[in-house]
This record gives sequence, C-alpha cells and structure tokens, in this order.
Amino acid sequence: LTARACVANGCKCKVGLPQGQYCGNCVLRSDGSWAITAKRVSTHIYECNPSGGCCSYGYAGDCGGLNARCR
Repeated sequence: LTARACVANGCKCKVGLPQGQYCGNCVLRSDGSWAITAKRVSTHIYECNPSGGCCSYGYAGDCGGLNARCR
C-alpha cells in the first residue's frame, strides 16, 4: 500500500465516533446514521476524529459495498 494524503475537503463526521477510518457508505449499527455527515462519497475512505473532524483519502476499493470499513 502507498501512503496517501488525507485532504480536508469540507467533509464532516458524526461527533463522538472513535478516531479511525470510515467508508462513505458506513451506516452505524448503534443508531442507523451515517458515519460521514457532509461531503460523503460512498466509495471514498475518510479519517474521522471524535470532534467530528474529517479528511478524505479518496477512492478505496473496499468502500461502497457490503464489506465497507466502518471501523
């Protein structure tokens, strides 16, 4: 894997999520809400922090389907 820059593109994450990477199509089991709440692209991977901060790594092959990363 090659390292990619995480770009602050105006995306937002649900406040209170644990720090980590989440696919744009990630729906949280706890309450059925989206992990990414703004500027969400289902096939992209995002880095979220507990304050709702977000940056995008761009396209990820495992995002957009049933096996998407939801941390």
